[in-house]
Amino acid sequence: MLYDKANDHLEKKEFMDLSIIHAHTHIGIFLTWIAKNDLTSEDFEDEAGLQIRNLEQRSISCCIFSELWDGVISDEMLNEKAQKFADAYYATGKYIEDYRKIFPEHDCMYLVEDTWENYEKVAKVLDMRFLEWKNINA
Repeated sequence: MLYDKANDHLEKKEFMDLSIIHAHTHIGIFLTWIAKNDLTSEDFEDEAGLQIRNLEQRSISCCIFSELWDGVISDEMLNEKAQKFADAYYATGKYIEDYRKIFPEHDCMYLVEDTWENYEKVAKVLDMRFLEWKNINA
């Protein structure tokens, strides 16, 4: 299953005439959170191990991490638990709803900057949503 792809955002009216880099931020933040919480599949961890270590050291950004994987989040990148969470949260649009609420100062979600401070803001919500999901699905 394909959860998101940066190129798919280029056609959205809200995207305007922005650079493709702007479509990677929300994807990269989610994928970074997945990696930092040991929710990647074994195959993806094997393939992306160096980039994941670079993320942990913050020598690459969330957006760059997304770019390295063509702006894609797919089930093949996630372990079973993460797939179930992504099915319930990302695929239903709840992640984007939360993402927009976290950054109300931006009329356009694509204008959120790729910073570690913004990652931390989203990660707090992801942590909370994941815990809620685990409590319901335990």
